[in-house]
Amino acid sequence: MNCYLKCKDGVIRNNFIATVSKTAAKGFRDKIKALEIHKKIGCKIDMIAELLNPMLRGWMNYFGKFNPSAMKNTLQCIEHRLIKWAMCKYKSFRGRRQRAEKWLSSIRKREPKLFAHWSRMYSYC
Repeated sequence: MNCYLKCKDGVIRNNFIATVSKTAAKGFRDKIKALEIHKKIGCKIDMIAELLNPMLRGWMNYFGKFNPSAMKNTLQCIEHRLIKWAMCKYKSFRGRRQRAEKWLSSIRKREPKLFAHWSRMYSYC
């Protein structure tokens, strides 16, 4: 991505920032959507983590090297997919997104290394 940035000497120049492109981020989100996590209601959350973690680690290692904050929106998409899964799996969360978000947040606090992006995502934002 080319943009104008102020250099150390105070002069504004056209510079390059290595970051994830919109097409790469969309491709990864489409891959996550194609997994249809929300339909895997017979799986426990650790099984979902086993499914997602290899892809998450690879994607974050590749694109997060130079500009990890650019991955924020894509990682939030995964959070939304997990919330949708919880809403489909547990009857008490159906139609109650905030309750599902609170439950997922409590799991994140209890087990911050369950999903690969949990330990890193909140340090990026």
